[in-house]
Amino acid sequence: ELDKMAAQGMKALTDMQLSDGGWGWFSGWGEESYPHTTAYVVHGLQIAKRNGREPLPGTLERGIAWLSNYQAHELKKLKNAPKQIGPWKLKADDLDAFVFMVLVDADKDNEEMREFLFRDRTSLSVYSKAMFGLALHKTDQAEKLAMILKNIEQFLVQDDENQTAYLNLGNQGYWWCWYGSENEAHAYYLKLLSLVEPKGEKASRLVKYLLNNRKHGTYWNSTRDTALCIEAMADYIRASDEDKPDMTVEIFIDGEKKKEARITGDNLFAFDNV
Repeated sequence: ELDKMAAQGMKALTDMQLSDGGWGWFSGWGEESYPHTTAYVVHGLQIAKRNGREPLPGTLERGIAWLSNYQAHELKKLKNAPKQIGPWKLKADDLDAFVFMVLVDADKDNEEMREFLFRDRTSLSVYSKAMFGLALHKTDQAEKLAMILKNIEQFLVQDDENQTAYLNLGNQGYWWCWYGSENEAHAYYLKLLSLVEPKGEKASRLVKYLLNNRKHGTYWNSTRDTALCIEAMADYIRASDEDKPDMTVEIFIDGEKKKEARITGDNLFAFDNV
């Protein structure tokens, strides 16, 4: 069933790609490509490729080319800011961080955009800081990454009683923006911790917080944030070696052993856990 769903999804994304290589909100004729949608689709295709599902030839490459052109246009705006000539903007923004991360994953690191994003890091949302941190880790920018992590940790709250950790984001001002999703922000922070500190207390506590804040115990707010939370947890499980347990669990009630279960990586999803 999963193979069927993945194949259908890949075909749908390929069919919805526009003539310029990007993706828009809908799949109608004459539609304009949109940077957030294109970055989101390309990120998904990159994950699919890493997991053995090869996109149709040209699909991913054309999407990456569209994002590269978009980044070049935004970079020109930033360079025009001092003179305020032509299209210009004062600061690198959240969408620049998202596109930068996706392009770095495609081995296209733009040093100029990296420097602008680092310069303007305090104006980025925590969600985007985590995305930028992922890109900095991939490009071995250790000093910059350390500063981004320090900045994110200003929002981190540790709940010792519940053994959870969460980000106090205060998203009242931009809750309706894509980078205002608290679940997705936590997911990207978990992805970052899975790279820099996978066996640390913060990562495991963040996982518990996310698990505790599902709706009806099975999903978060939408298919999108649910997919991102699962993606982040998959990163965490691999990085922390929690997919390779080696333990025997015994259950006692009033001193009497009621059950014993052997748990390993081979039977992790199949052992009798009743």
